Amino acid sequence: MAAPPEAEPTMSTPKQSRAFPRIPIGYRVKVVTDDQIIAYASARNVSMGGLLFEPTPALPVGRSCGIAIFLMNQETGKRIVARGIVVRSDSHGTAIQFTKALENDSRTFLEALVHSHTPEEDPALGTDMGACG
Repeated sequence: MAAPPEAEPTMSTPKQSRAFPRIPIGYRVKVVTDDQIIAYASARNVSMGGLLFEPTPALPVGRSCGIAIFLMNQETGKRIVARGIVVRSDSHGTAIQFTKALENDSRTFLEALVHSHTPEEDPALGTDMGACG
């Protein structure tokens, strides 16, 4: 009996191995710690589990903080508010993991934002339709 043929390498895009997909964003972010308030010009990406933003000013790993992501201009009041902890801070950016469940409005806004940037999967085919083309 012949051995099964080896799989040929493909040029497909690798799937993220994270619990939540990250999407790029450019919204302004405010971070509040026990001793400082920092306004960042923009975040780099966000997921249902956390946020990555500019590397400076740096925050120490382990620092608890409050986060506000302003979805539009500040006057509209649309923002995502969360609590988190700094899990990484290096030359690539500061990563904050959300530590508490988001309030209803914040969760709704974040889910809509992530869903609007996440490729749909076709459950009948088990394929990622966003990877086509």
